[in-house]
Amino acid sequence: MARTSAFTVRVQGMTALQRNVRRLKDRELNNSVRAANKAAAEVVKPEAEATAPKGRRDAKSSKRYKPGKLAKSVKVTASVKGAQVKAGSAARVPYAAAVHFGYPKRHIRPNRFLFRAMARKSAEVTETYEREISAVVRQHLEGD
Repeated sequence: MARTSAFTVRVQGMTALQRNVRRLKDRELNNSVRAANKAAAEVVKPEAEATAPKGRRDAKSSKRYKPGKLAKSVKVTASVKGAQVKAGSAARVPYAAAVHFGYPKRHIRPNRFLFRAMARKSAEVTETYEREISAVVRQHLEGD
């Protein structure tokens, strides 16, 4: 079951900017906006990697279990509409959702390390996003 983040950054006028970007159909502008989104999300990644549970290997652990795989799986994806910080994958770290959101049947308590990382870095994300989008607007929309 997919769950959405409790943390989002709302930018006043972003919908209008996205609409205008789509109308212009300028590939370079799209790439610049995507890069700005990614730069803002990259601020959260080191904090999420540092606070991700590392786990430990014990006698009952599967031979395939390797501590630290969850922290290494944290990645940033970005598009023109926004960016996301994700952890885990179905093939390599299928237990990421169970760790993050909890799994009561298995007595796994939630460890919302991604949400905490976003909460700690929200001011820095806002500053980075504002700086990056301002640069894109100056470069592409106000003239070269």
